[in-house]
Parts: sequence; structure tokens; C-alpha cells
Amino acid sequence: MRGSLPLLLASRHFRTRRREAGNASTILSVAGIAVGVMTLTVVLAVMNGFQLGFIDSIVEISSFHLQVRPAITTGTTPPTLDASAIAALHGIRGVTAVVPYAQRQALVERAFQRPRACIVRAVPPDLPTLDPAQARMLALEEGSFDLGDPHDVVIGAELSLALGARVGDALSLSSYAPGNNGRPVPRRDSFRVTGIFRSGNYDFDTGMVFISLAAADTLYGGGAPVPRTWGIKLVDRFTDAPALRAATSLLGGTGFVAESWRTYNRSFFDALFVEKLMMMVLVGLIFLVVGFNVYHSLRRSVHERMEEIAVLKSLGVPPRRIQATFILEGFFIGAAGAVLGLLAGLVLSANVNEVFALVESLVNGIIGLGRALLLALSAEGGSSSFAIFSPTSFYLTQVPSHVYLREAFMVASFAVAACAVAALAASRAVSRFRPAEVLRYE
Repeated sequence: MRGSLPLLLASRHFRTRRREAGNASTILSVAGIAVGVMTLTVVLAVMNGFQLGFIDSIVEISSFHLQVRPAITTGTTPPTLDASAIAALHGIRGVTAVVPYAQRQALVERAFQRPRACIVRAVPPDLPTLDPAQARMLALEEGSFDLGDPHDVVIGAELSLALGARVGDALSLSSYAPGNNGRPVPRRDSFRVTGIFRSGNYDFDTGMVFISLAAADTLYGGGAPVPRTWGIKLVDRFTDAPALRAATSLLGGTGFVAESWRTYNRSFFDALFVEKLMMMVLVGLIFLVVGFNVYHSLRRSVHERMEEIAVLKSLGVPPRRIQATFILEGFFIGAAGAVLGLLAGLVLSANVNEVFALVESLVNGIIGLGRALLLALSAEGGSSSFAIFSPTSFYLTQVPSHVYLREAFMVASFAVAACAVAALAASRAVSRFRPAEVLRYE
């Protein structure tokens, strides 16, 4: 009985009504914790979805998992990676693709259209075969990823709309190429659109074009091979550390260096981390508010139960065990709210697009009813419909969501800890009660 007394009393306090306020304070505290956990879980899930979308498109299309590039040198001929070194890179454990590419900047234009700046990515014509993961990210809306001819080009969907270019249309690329005296000279070349892709990343869809490596050698190398960068794909990008060590060891003395996707995109990933951290802090402030509510609620509960506390003290129950009763009551409040909020958050996170669709349907129903009333009154009604994420304003068709269970349980644990700390602070008043004085006047 000694070990179960605080638990017994705490469970009775949590279930029973108070003499004056009833259970309103406890219910509000549980509801506040539940709303906080649910909100933070959904916010983190949506942020994870957006961030993973950005990271996947950048890593799969732009930076690869590892990059092997020539070391920075001046006044020397760029090194070349021989076939044996490429075969050795293929042999590293976990490597699924090794793709050579070159990248430059240029102006792309179509007749009677304004030129647009773009990134020209030169890749092998058989890129979809070499790197199926990148081919899936570059979902083709029209045509095919055909770079068999040096004058073929594949462009993004948004760039296609901006230029009014479809498959088969002619485009021109204006850029600088090395001249006879070694100085860069402007150059303009014509290409034919063979494919239009949509990656879901606006920057890529509006500012990236693909040409063949043979075309890049003609444009930027004066017929000689341009310096290549070798992009390496892994089965799991999070196992990049051992692959990076193996690649660095293989490339010793070749004039090439290897770099991980974490280092290559560090500034962008750091910005995403800070954004996520600040969002957690801002939304997590709700736990601070609920913690104060729990503190004042349990502090009032302590004063309401002065007689009970005095009797327990007079019977020899240590103050710490009485204090543990109120700490456990706060723990029960936090646990109940955390469980309810976690379940609701997981359900909403898994059905966030359905929730948005339901809200849009309700709002459009109200708008339709109002429009019908206006027509009945011979007034002119509008024809627009409400959309939370309209394609005219947002570059997405649905809200991505991804839940990391460790983050969800961390949020729930923080909510429980906030309530336990608030209960600990409120229960310190127990030690100030003197049984003789309380029983004398009460």
C-alpha cells in the first residue's frame, strides 16, 4: 500500500469532480494538450513532406548522392577519369549509378519570345537507362528523353509554357564558348525540342534544359571534351559516409575529389533545419500556456484539499509522497492529452488532403448557396470557386505529408514533461502546510 498510495490518490483526483469547479479545469487542460500535440504533429508532417520533396528533387536531379569532380586548378589541363577508375566507382558497395555530366549557364529563346536564363545540363543520351531514379523524377509530359542528335534538347514544363515551345519546335541557346585565342566568345546554336518534363520543382521546371555531352563538347569545348563531373547514386543516400570514404581512397592521385550531397547542399539544408526548429518552438509555445493552466489548476487543487493533506501528514505520510500524488495527477493530464492529440494528429496527417478537400467543398457549398440567393434576387453572381491551394498561386496539386514517428513521440513526450514540471511546481505548496494549524481552523 505504501508504494501505491500516491498512484491511488492521483487516479481518484483525476477522475472525481471538485467541490466547486467540477472537472472543467482538468478537461480544458487535457484538451489544450491534445490540441497542441495534434497541431504540432500535423505541422511537422506537412513541413517534412515539403522538405522531402525539395530534398528529393535536388539530390536526385541536381547534386546526386556523391559527386566526383576535378580538383580546382588554374592554368592546367583538366584531368580525365579513365575507364578503370569509373569501373572502380561502380564497384563501391551500394552504388547504383555513375553518370557523367557537365553544366553551364545560357540564354534560351524562341522566335518572338523574350530570352530566359537557364542551366544547361549535358548528360549521356542514355541517361534514363543509367539513372532510372532521375528519369522517374523527370516525369515526361510530352515527347521522350531523346538526346541522340547533338541538336536535341529536353526542357521543363514551365519553361515550355513561358516560351510557347512544344515538341518539335526550334530553340536557340546563347552562351560563351572558348575562341581561337583562348578568350570566351559569344555563341548561338539552334536546337529542337524532343521532350518536356515536369519534376515538381519550380526552379528546375522553369530553368533547366538537357542536352547531350556531344553537344556540350561542341558548344563549350571547341570540339574537345569539356570537364566532366561524375554523379554517383546510392541505394540509400543516408549511407553516403562509407561510400565517400571508399571513393576518396580510389581517387587518390587522379586529380579528382569526391563530395557528399550533405556538403554540397549544406547551406540549403541548414536553412530547412532552422525553419523547422523555429516552427517547432513557435507552435510549441502552446505547451507553455497549457503548462501554466495545469500549474494554476493543481495549485488550486492543493489548497482545496488542505484538510486531506493535513490528515495524511498527521498519519505520518511523508510530504514527498503527498507531493508525488499531485505530480502524478499532472502526469495523467499530460498523458491523456498527449495520447488523444497524437492519435488525432496522425489521422489528420495521413488525410490532410482529404481534410482540405472537405473544407473547400463546404466553403464552395456556402458560396454556391449565396450565389443562388443572389440570382434569385436578380443580382449578378460570380463564378469563381474557392481553393486553399489554387494552382494559379501555388506550384502544387496536393499537400505532401510525411510523419516521422520519433518526432511525433518526441512532441507527445514534451507535452507530458511540460505537465509534470508544472505539477511539480504546483505541488511544492504541500510542504508549507502544517497539520495542526489546518485541523485547528478547518
